[in-house]
Amino acid sequence: PFKVHSFDLVANGNPNIQPCDMANVPIPDSSVDIGVFVLALMGTNIADFIREAHRVLTPDGKLKIAEVRSRFESGVIGEEESNGKSKGGKGEFTYSKKKSDDSLLNHFLDVMNQLGFNSTKMDKSNKMFLLMEFEKIGKKPDKDATFTAKPCIYKRR
Repeated sequence: PFKVHSFDLVANGNPNIQPCDMANVPIPDSSVDIGVFVLALMGTNIADFIREAHRVLTPDGKLKIAEVRSRFESGVIGEEESNGKSKGGKGEFTYSKKKSDDSLLNHFLDVMNQLGFNSTKMDKSNKMFLLMEFEKIGKKPDKDATFTAKPCIYKRR
């Protein structure tokens, strides 16, 4: 049977949640097969949370992260592209193509590697959330690595 541990900074009276600092969870070293962070990397010490996940995961452990996309994307870049074709004999035309700037996300993936994790899957199919999967690698986490995501901005719908 599987054992599920649920941690949060505050339990709000929920007996299934153990309140604690995510950078210091009460679990023995190398005792967890899969770690999951769902909207949990809200602190300014994200690298400490990841180091703690590395500590508690077994040598071949997996880490899954679901976070708000806007925290890892640096806005949208517009590019003009040409279709290279003639439209009705009037020559080629251009259109605007938009894509997200992944530089912050790529920095996060670099930091994850410094912290002993290799990215195995990235799902960007949802417009609001990123789903990321990592595997623990033999590398010891860099004690000096840091990362801060952008603040979470909620838009009224």
